[in-house]
Amino acid sequence: MPIKNVLSWTGLIDGYTRMNHYNGALALFRRMVVNEGIKPTEVTILAVFPAIWNLRRLESCQIIHSYGDKSGFNASDIRVMNSLIDAYAKCGCVESAIRVFEDISDERRNVVSWTSIISGFAMHGMGKEAADSFKRMENACMKPNPVTFLSVLNACSHGGLIDEGLEFFKKIVDKCGVVPDIKHYGCLIDMLGRAGRLDEAENMALDIPMEMVNAVIWRTLLGACSFHGNIEVGERVTRKILNMQKEYGGDYVLLSNIFAGASRQSDSESVRRAMDERNAYKFLALVWSDE
Repeated sequence: MPIKNVLSWTGLIDGYTRMNHYNGALALFRRMVVNEGIKPTEVTILAVFPAIWNLRRLESCQIIHSYGDKSGFNASDIRVMNSLIDAYAKCGCVESAIRVFEDISDERRNVVSWTSIISGFAMHGMGKEAADSFKRMENACMKPNPVTFLSVLNACSHGGLIDEGLEFFKKIVDKCGVVPDIKHYGCLIDMLGRAGRLDEAENMALDIPMEMVNAVIWRTLLGACSFHGNIEVGERVTRKILNMQKEYGGDYVLLSNIFAGASRQSDSESVRRAMDERNAYKFLALVWSDE
């Protein structure tokens, strides 16, 4: 191109990030600013953020933050501030994410702002902080979206806040009108399974609408049964899985291990034989070779 402007550079940077060429995107951004002397716009900044957080470039995040302050982007465009919260959290600096969030006035914060900080707490295992932020969001009369919903459930799951997670689930569905999808149910079942509340997790799985339920949900529960050594639920769950899919060897291995852990060697060997007869090993080998 004889003339390259900020739109040209931004389009190219955005293309690189969308195709997961993150180092290339950052190199282009540097060329644009340093070599060509072209000032980025808010859209350029938003386009380069995925490269920064996927590469965990905390220093780049700090530079963008400083530039946003000097150029006025941070004060004028809430999208930049929300992306900064997300980027700092993904770069491992949740303290900076909190500072950015608190710098946003109550009037400017939107559902993405709240979701970003709750998600940041969740990815760092800070369940209590995520739950407290969700309550603050409620007090601010801000309605959660499905991503907020998933983030707070993840935080409760990894933070061991089981009762809080169940309360949030009921409140979000009943009062906020958010329709849960398979990811929300999966997170809730994982949360109950981690805590050893397997009967509740099984009942939750049985309550999932038929058009949503899949083998992954039941495998999540089977993994929890294996961890906690629950034979009764483990057998029922395995039957559910095998009615959907008989070729996945991991299902047989988990049930076999549950039996072995309970000193039921004959049952364990029987499951292993069934796995061999159904060529489950061969299926697994094909899946792994494709990956």
